[in-house]
Amino acid sequence: MKFKLMSTRFTMSLCFLSMETSKVFNKRILESLEESGFEGLSEALIVLFPYIYEEQIITSAKLAKKVGYSRQAMHKNIKKLVDFEYIILVSHNEKEKSIELTPKGLELINKANEYISNVEKDLSKLIGKKELDKYKETQSKIYEYLENTK
Repeated sequence: MKFKLMSTRFTMSLCFLSMETSKVFNKRILESLEESGFEGLSEALIVLFPYIYEEQIITSAKLAKKVGYSRQAMHKNIKKLVDFEYIILVSHNEKEKSIELTPKGLELINKANEYISNVEKDLSKLIGKKELDKYKETQSKIYEYLENTK
C-alpha cells in the first residue's frame, strides 16, 4: 500500500519559524566569519558572543543559564574559545572566573555585526525599510511578551 502526502506546503508555527530563521541566520553568520579567517567556530559557539559582548564581563554559570547550556557543555565551549583566543578567563575572586572578549573576539563581533548590517540592507531592499523596522518591532514585542509571561 502506498501513501500519498496530501500537501507538501504547510504554515509554520510562529515558534518553528523563529527557530528556523535563527538557525539559518547563525549558519550564514558562521560561514561569513569562516570566510574572514575566523577558525574553530561552530553554531553552538557563535551564539555565545552576543551575550558575552552585552554583559562585557560574565561568568560561565550566568552564560550557561542565558543560553540554556549545561555547565559541562559550557565548560567545553569556553575551553575552545580560550584555545582559539576569542576570550580570556579573568579571576576576580577565588570562587569564579569571568569571561572577557579578547581583541580577536571583539574583531569577530565587529565582523558579525558588519554581516548582519549587510543582511538588513538587503532585506530593506527586498521588503522595504518600513516593513523591516515593523518586523523588528514586532519581534521585540513578541520576545517581551514571552519573556514576561508564565
